[in-house]
Amino acid sequence: MERWSIKKSEKAYNIDNWGDGFFSINRKGHVCVHPSPHSKYSIDLRALVDDLIKRKIKPPILIRFMNVLKGRIDAINRAFSNAIEENDYPAGYQTFYPIKVNQQRQVVEAITEFGKKHHIGLEVGSKPELVAAISFATGKDLPIICNGYKDNDFIETILYANKIGYDITIVVEKLFELDKIIALSEKIGIKPKLGIRVKLSSKGTGKWATSGGSDAKFGLKISELLAAIDLLKEHDLLDQVNLLHFHIGSQITKIDKIKNALVEGARIYAEMKKMGVGLEYLDIGGGLGVDYDGSKSSYFSSVNYSVEEYANDVIYQVKNICVAAGVPCPNIISESGRAIVAHYSVLITNILNTNTQNALPDYDDVLEEAEKLSPTVKKLNDIYQSIDRHSVREDYHDTLQLVQEAASLFSLGYLTLHDRALAEWLCNKIFIKINSIVERMRPVPDELQNFKLNLRETYFANFSLFQSVPDSWAIDQLFPIMPLQRLSQKPDVMATIADITCDSDGEVSSFVGENGKAKYLPLHKVTGDEDYFIGFFMIGAYQEILGDMHNLFGDTNAVHITFNKKTNYKIDTVIKGDATWESLKYVQYKGPEILKHVRDNLEKNVASRKVSFEETSYFIELLDKMLVSYTYLGE
Repeated sequence: MERWSIKKSEKAYNIDNWGDGFFSINRKGHVCVHPSPHSKYSIDLRALVDDLIKRKIKPPILIRFMNVLKGRIDAINRAFSNAIEENDYPAGYQTFYPIKVNQQRQVVEAITEFGKKHHIGLEVGSKPELVAAISFATGKDLPIICNGYKDNDFIETILYANKIGYDITIVVEKLFELDKIIALSEKIGIKPKLGIRVKLSSKGTGKWATSGGSDAKFGLKISELLAAIDLLKEHDLLDQVNLLHFHIGSQITKIDKIKNALVEGARIYAEMKKMGVGLEYLDIGGGLGVDYDGSKSSYFSSVNYSVEEYANDVIYQVKNICVAAGVPCPNIISESGRAIVAHYSVLITNILNTNTQNALPDYDDVLEEAEKLSPTVKKLNDIYQSIDRHSVREDYHDTLQLVQEAASLFSLGYLTLHDRALAEWLCNKIFIKINSIVERMRPVPDELQNFKLNLRETYFANFSLFQSVPDSWAIDQLFPIMPLQRLSQKPDVMATIADITCDSDGEVSSFVGENGKAKYLPLHKVTGDEDYFIGFFMIGAYQEILGDMHNLFGDTNAVHITFNKKTNYKIDTVIKGDATWESLKYVQYKGPEILKHVRDNLEKNVASRKVSFEETSYFIELLDKMLVSYTYLGE
């Protein structure tokens, strides 16, 4: 067996790069999580999962590490604080968390608590989100920014909230909204606290590039902006506009796109200040990206800049434009939701079984009677016996041709089912031999570069891709996935990960690898009844709220963990995953009605002596047990 080490596992799964100091591998070969980057304190994830199972909390389990939220908030604010000091910037910086990224109450609650010392705020885009934000802001100095479309109820609630002491800014997204706001404010006699979102010509990159540019869904064009200023001036409201907002998209992968937007946005701010608009804040929106694959590139699952570079560019560009224009520098606001919450959440699940070749019969005895083999199978056997590094390319091509020939001959009736099975079995054995040769070849011939894809095996994991990592399915978002244990051993299987939905799309076949994106995940052979766990990392942004109930698989069990120096960790909250009846209720089925309907039908069958009392009673018992059980698989 090839010697392996933890260092090789770190490299194979690229954990040092995407982990950002929050994740590592310990001496036991287990994945660990740290409360802050490279902290000496850590939690062994495999040991934690074993403890949770002993507490009857079954996988799949969504584990939320609340201290990581604090670490991310501190890191972003520290980067801006340093940039302000280095550039001698005369104004301040403030983080706003857009709760659409993850609206879970405990998450928003933790963010507002951890961000208190940084005077963090909340950004909302709907009436439900506004109500949630107001509940957090009650009795606290917590500012709120309202984006998105707004009706009269939305606007009136904000106006009265400001009157009784809340700090809420209404961002004008469309010109017709401004007419509504002015009319309502004059009707009820409350002046609005306003922001304006401008539509930049600058665009971001990646999946969300259309959030910016002239065709963007939200924001005022420059001509509309000037019309808005005239309207505000007419109603003596220029001083009420204290914020200019722009947004060019989520997960911006290239720093030059951010610089372009900053220059354009800062120039608009400077011109508006000269026109007498009472601006004090420049809200640069979201877009601060997360390096999901650790490649530090402009690929859409990565970013080619750091948080520190981002903060420095923001402060430098804005100051440069404002000083040149002779206007006061604004306080900077960013809405960096993804960068705050992506790292804190990990989905842990167990491997159920595999479709490996281990279950296939062994045909070695059959091969000893070569004269009984069909010509096609005999040729494959000859290749298997003679292949070496000198003939590997030719033998590889011949094997592919012979396997296709076997399928064709079977369809035409010239090959038995047994012979076709022999051909498949031999093909797999040849590929394993070729792989052992290719691993020692330098350089690897072009046609054998992707050879390992022939050996990929499917590992079935106890989760729903559509519920827990929907962006992986919907937009091919790359998330780090790796085993929690045996990382001091060489992984000997090249796998894809299939979920337990009955949908062929429920499979992950792109992974974070040593050099960025990989087409297989290195895993270990699962032996006997071994508990083998894998983790889906960095799924805190959007995944928890976008989850889809495909096949009626519901929310997973969730556990909130905080670090504790004495006991290593503390379980703050356990949220039970959906039971079957809860998932059914979501689509208007009622458990008691289902049981009654089945029971009534069974009574008829008992009366006609088709089934016994004992059989019907036991079936109802099983059905009742299923209704209250976890939607995911157990033993």
